[in-house]
Amino acid sequence: MSTALVGAYMNIPVAHLAGGDRVIGNVDDQVRHAVTKLSHLHFATNDESCHRILALGEEAFRVFNTGNPGLDRLVATPELTVQQLSANLGFEIKENEPLILLIQHVISSEVDEAYEQMKQTMEAVRRLGIKTILSYPNSDAGSQKLVQAIQEYEHLPFLYTAHHISRLEFVNIMRKASCMLGNSSAGILEAPLLKLPVVNVGNRQKGRLHAGNVQFVSHNADEICKAVHKAIFDREYRNQVNNCRNPYGDGTSSKKIAEILATIPIDEKLLIKEITY
Repeated sequence: MSTALVGAYMNIPVAHLAGGDRVIGNVDDQVRHAVTKLSHLHFATNDESCHRILALGEEAFRVFNTGNPGLDRLVATPELTVQQLSANLGFEIKENEPLILLIQHVISSEVDEAYEQMKQTMEAVRRLGIKTILSYPNSDAGSQKLVQAIQEYEHLPFLYTAHHISRLEFVNIMRKASCMLGNSSAGILEAPLLKLPVVNVGNRQKGRLHAGNVQFVSHNADEICKAVHKAIFDREYRNQVNNCRNPYGDGTSSKKIAEILATIPIDEKLLIKEITY
C-alpha cells in the first residue's frame, strides 16, 4: 500500500502483480483492490482477474494476463529424493506412502472461531492416522489460537510439525504429498501445476478461481476426513486431478513480465491515469 501510494503521488510508475484476485472474508481483498487503483501497470495471474481489473475502470493497455510468477519459482526448485527430504526434515517419508501436507491460517474476519476451526482440522488428522507434515500458521492476528489447537495434537506419532519450512523442502513436500489440507493459497495457485489434490477448509480461498484439484469443505472433522479420503484413495478423482489445467499459468510468467517492463514506454500516457467509466 505504501509503495503504491508513494508511486502515485510522485509520478513513479508502479507495476502490480496479482491484482483482481478475489478472496472472501479477508482484508487482503480490500488492500489488493486499493493497490490496483494506485498502480500504473497490472500483471494479472489469470483471465478472470484481468476482467475484474478492467471492471474497476482501468485502461486496457495497462492490463496483462501474464500468469502467476510464483509458478516459475516452483518449476525452478531443485528436486530432492525422499531420502534427501527425510534427512533434511528429520522425519521419515517413504516412497508411495500416503502423505498429507497441512497449512491452515487464521481468517481476519473469523478470529474468534480460530481455535475451534483448527481443532476440527486436527481432529480429522487424528482420525485419519495418515502421516502428516504440518507447517505452523503465519503471524496474522489470532494465529496463536491455531497454535494452541495444534499443540494439543503434537504428540501424535505420525505428525511432524515445523515453525518454518524452507522453500526447497516445502516444494518437495508438495511434490511428494498425496493431499494438501488447510487453506493456504499454495493449494489454489501452485498445487494444480503439480497435480496435487487439495482439501480447502473454511472460507479462506473460497470464491477464488481454482482448478479441478480443490474440494471445499466446512470446519467439520467428518467432512474433512471424507474429502481427504477421496483425495488420496479415489482413483477416478485422482485421474481427474491429474488432468486439470492450472488457470494461473504454466511457469513462464516472469519472462513475459520482464519483456513488458523492458519495452513499455514510460511517458505521460502511462503516468496519467484515467477511469474508463
